[in-house]
Amino acid sequence: MKARGNGFTLVELLVVIAIIGILIALLLPAVQSAREAARRLQCQNNLKQLGLAALNYESTYGVFPPASHWVDLKPGMAANSMRMQNQNNLRENWVIMVLPFVEQQALYDAFDLSLPINHADNELPRSTQLPVMMCPSDPNNRTLYSGQPGSSQTSNHGPNWGRGNYGANGALGFQSDAIHCNDYGFGGVGCAARLTAWPDRRVRGVMGANASSTVGEIRDGTSNTILLLELRAGVVAHDVRGTWAMSGAGPSACWAHGYGGDVAGPNSILPNSDDTAGCREVYDAVGEEFLLRERMTCFQGTSTHPNRQAGPRSAHPGGVFTCFADGSVHWIRDSIETSRSISYASVWDRLNLSASGEPIPASAF
Repeated sequence: MKARGNGFTLVELLVVIAIIGILIALLLPAVQSAREAARRLQCQNNLKQLGLAALNYESTYGVFPPASHWVDLKPGMAANSMRMQNQNNLRENWVIMVLPFVEQQALYDAFDLSLPINHADNELPRSTQLPVMMCPSDPNNRTLYSGQPGSSQTSNHGPNWGRGNYGANGALGFQSDAIHCNDYGFGGVGCAARLTAWPDRRVRGVMGANASSTVGEIRDGTSNTILLLELRAGVVAHDVRGTWAMSGAGPSACWAHGYGGDVAGPNSILPNSDDTAGCREVYDAVGEEFLLRERMTCFQGTSTHPNRQAGPRSAHPGGVFTCFADGSVHWIRDSIETSRSISYASVWDRLNLSASGEPIPASAF
């Protein structure tokens, strides 16, 4: 009688392969979920560090850093001058100003702040990729912003800007003097970059343009007011959004992201949501379907406007992380009540306003 060999038969081998395949299929979602959980934790920690840095800045200087800074910004200045300041004379923003408080004093010293940040002499420091500014879930934040191709607005930015995923809560008004100044019932304060408009409690966030709040001026309470929000890095190299060293709505701050703006709430997919320079070229590069799927739509009606409006966006599914003015980090779902479902002021609006007189406790969202 012939003895049977010790090897596997073909059928047995196929069964083992099938079992291994089933186990991998069962384990893969769990592995992916664990990885995303780790990425979310890192993102939360980044926001926590940045929030504490902004609070330490306020403790040192008596006021939060402004989200954006331009020289010679004066109340009532002409619209065209405001646009030129926004694009051609970019100065230090809130991220640059808090660098010493996130152990980046050497990087802060590398900037020549007597020159615009888009000047060639500031190319090296602005191109630095800062881990504390980068959410690990965003697949696009390792691609530097190039400023090309694009409109005359984006070409003035200069090349090589590091990406970032966190922005300041500016105001519910637009960061522009050009339009919207009398829209949405704000009686002339819709263009919140004007210093004459900044004190209006119906639009003021925490960190504005050449203006910002103190802790004492956050009358709705630091535990009820958003300080920082998540941003997405641009989907192509010439998409300006999520550029940490650049002033403006979209690169490093959120403006007009509540009542009166068509980007109201987190992760908007409205076709005219982010008003950022060069949006038309972004659509040309990747198409509308891609931007809708990525929840990265923007206003492509013109290629010449500045970065005047942008809302919070996140690569984490279902919502965005935010850091409140007390340093606490909170997850806010996309389904939060916004001005799309209720007129001024929605839950989302009241979280972003610092002195509305209608604070929202943490239990409300």
